[in-house]
Amino acid sequence: MTTCTPDSACATASTNTTTQAQNFVKPRYSVNSAKDAYQVRVDLPGAAKDSVHVKLDQGILTLSAQRKPVAQEAWKSLHRELGSYGYKLQLKVTAKVDEAALSAKLEDGVLTLNLPVKEAAKPRVIAVQ
Repeated sequence: MTTCTPDSACATASTNTTTQAQNFVKPRYSVNSAKDAYQVRVDLPGAAKDSVHVKLDQGILTLSAQRKPVAQEAWKSLHRELGSYGYKLQLKVTAKVDEAALSAKLEDGVLTLNLPVKEAAKPRVIAVQ
């Protein structure tokens, strides 16, 4: 599980796992921060947009996606190293993140998650009188 703290947006502890019916791998990702938001970019090569699922529940952001090999009907497979597998990643999100304003976009095999910071959590300048 990955932890998102004020100093670092997110950290992870999800590892490569295998279940009976499905192989899952932890995708490569990066976390960036600005004054008003965190951005998580996750590499999901071969994953279709309709197979990507993002869920936020009790401060845990869970990402899952499915990658299926594309086979040409007219071709016969002689050797295959690219199989069907899924991606799974869990990130623990800080209370600073505005959960209602999360957004996700998949483009060219890269999922970009934008996690805006709540107004109350943003730094304030206090006037000295």
